[in-house]
Amino acid sequence: MTVPTRPSPRCRALLLELSRYLDGELTPARRRMVERHIKTCACCGTMAARLRRTVAAWRVEGKRQPPRAVMLRAAKRIRALVERERRRPIAIDLRRPRASASVRR
Repeated sequence: MTVPTRPSPRCRALLLELSRYLDGELTPARRRMVERHIKTCACCGTMAARLRRTVAAWRVEGKRQPPRAVMLRAAKRIRALVERERRRPIAIDLRRPRASASVRR
């Protein structure tokens, strides 16, 4: 399964706190904001669903949290992905827009 869209800057910031959201560590206002976003954003909704399944799998195994080494590797990987996306150039077409066919001069 692939993430349907490329994360926006807002999504990248939200993804960094997704674990805190799933663990119930956000303020009520921030939690509501995250919930609204993941319901409307396919990218973040997919990431939240994946993280929920991962956490559920760990809990089934009787471990409340993954081993510290796994958590550190995961956090490092998330930071690297967010940084890579932040540095990726955005293509912007600066050419003059064409007049539509219905507009004649």
